Amino acid sequence: MDLEAALEEQARAWVERPIVRELYGEWYRTILSRLSPHPGRTIELGSGIGKLREYGGERVLLTDVEPTRWADDVVDAMAMPYDDGTLANIVMLDVFHHLPDPVRFFHEAIRTLAPGGRVIMIEPYCSPISTPLYRWFHHERTDLQADPFGLDASIGSPMESNQARATLVFYRHRREFDRRFPDLNIRERRRFAFVLYPLSGGFTRPAVVPLRLAGPLRLLDRALRPLAPLLAFRCLIVLERRS
Repeated sequence: MDLEAALEEQARAWVERPIVRELYGEWYRTILSRLSPHPGRTIELGSGIGKLREYGGERVLLTDVEPTRWADDVVDAMAMPYDDGTLANIVMLDVFHHLPDPVRFFHEAIRTLAPGGRVIMIEPYCSPISTPLYRWFHHERTDLQADPFGLDASIGSPMESNQARATLVFYRHRREFDRRFPDLNIRERRRFAFVLYPLSGGFTRPAVVPLRLAGPLRLLDRALRPLAPLLAFRCLIVLERRS
């Protein structure tokens, strides 16, 4: 499936799945609440169906790797068309694990971000509970044995990925990340999404629970926070460009 067709399916699912809208709306608000106040442009990489603007991201430039009817511009995350030190924020939701060369992206982030600028991303997290479920029920690859910083030749199109990428880079190989990229400080790491997200079905699978149970399940998610390393399906990562 090409990018345009995949996004059309997402647009339909957005209309038909109120729990998914609630979850992603909360994630967009979380991302926007972490924006650096540093002056400069804020861009979203891989903006998909452009829903960030509905949650307070009116001033964010929406970009994608190919032209789409939702994006303002076409931008390759590994060769961004911005001058050095001109960006305040780079926002990414479910994009980092699709990049074939994470090292090139990190170098581009360091180059284009102003001191104090941030990369803010929400990504899949591979916990002991989520990993087998990602492998059984999600079409994207989940490979915890992959080289976290190597060129991933298996990612040949925008729809291919390794959902384990953020877990490998920011958790299992955190020290190596810090050694390789001293200009990027991990300002925040948070694992979340324990029950409601997997039961929502996401964009591609039927929801297991009705909308009326979303509130109680959200409360259960909060109660389960101490078990995040065991249960989490998602993670928030905030990187800040050092002065």
